[in-house]
Amino acid sequence: MKDYKIISGTFLDEITYDIPAHNWGAAEWETEFQTFKCVGIDTVIIIRAGLGNKCIFNSRVIDSYTKTMNPYIDHAKMFLELSEKYGLKLYFGLYDSGYHWLKNDWKKEFEINSAFIEEVAEKYSGYQAFKGWYLPHETGDTGNRIITLNTNLAQKIKEISDLPILVSPFIYGRENPYDGVVYGRSGMSTRSVDEHLRQWDEIFAAYSGLIDFAAFQDGTSDFMELKEYTSGLKSLADKYGIALWSNVESFDRDMPIKFPPIEWRKLLYKMDVVQPYVEKLITFEFSHFMSPNSVWGSARNLFKRYEEHIGNQ
Repeated sequence: MKDYKIISGTFLDEITYDIPAHNWGAAEWETEFQTFKCVGIDTVIIIRAGLGNKCIFNSRVIDSYTKTMNPYIDHAKMFLELSEKYGLKLYFGLYDSGYHWLKNDWKKEFEINSAFIEEVAEKYSGYQAFKGWYLPHETGDTGNRIITLNTNLAQKIKEISDLPILVSPFIYGRENPYDGVVYGRSGMSTRSVDEHLRQWDEIFAAYSGLIDFAAFQDGTSDFMELKEYTSGLKSLADKYGIALWSNVESFDRDMPIKFPPIEWRKLLYKMDVVQPYVEKLITFEFSHFMSPNSVWGSARNLFKRYEEHIGNQ
């Protein structure tokens, strides 16, 4: 089909939080970027440049806040250089303390990130591949003072950069079938489509003029309600001038372990359902869960099915 959207963007997760590390070096990453180019991926997003006591480069800001582990290699520099070499756009993710904002202390989270944004811009803004920013503080509603935090972060970015800003929120759409918790967030309950849209009407109103792209995590909704969620979010995004993307998750949330590559028919279903409503498909996360270079055998098989599918469009 002429207008069929393939997955054209992927997150890069070099500070793994809930998935295994693949322990790649420069040679393996170069092979992966070659694969990105060959399969139609034109955008890469560093999901977070720092988390807790880890950072993808030697950051004086994060090191002054908490004693950090040695990153051994400047992944930010490597990813930007590889993006330039293979003609990809890179969105740079900020720092997530994993603590302050979750305690509703948005001011401390902002303070650290404000200095971090300046440091990143100073070190890396000269790269032509640096095409945008990513706010890594994921949310599904107005809790954790997220509106205040993200609007302040976006305003800070806009003060020093005219590049677009991406967010990738989730949906409180279904429980984890194995523990009865809504995706590891204890005390949360699922939300109906109407409840979700009411929350995001408020959030998008605040984000208007600051956030450029929103890519909701599709695996956090009931698969059979994904079309309804996405069509409703499309109307809201249009209302507030925000472009709607879809984060087509390539890992499987329905298994009792965290996290294997997704079953092919699930990925295909999610790609097909959102086609009329979104401008771009990205994924968390190609390198682990659907790359022919992945350490997962099932990821390599998923890539074969995906490659066959896009070859028939």
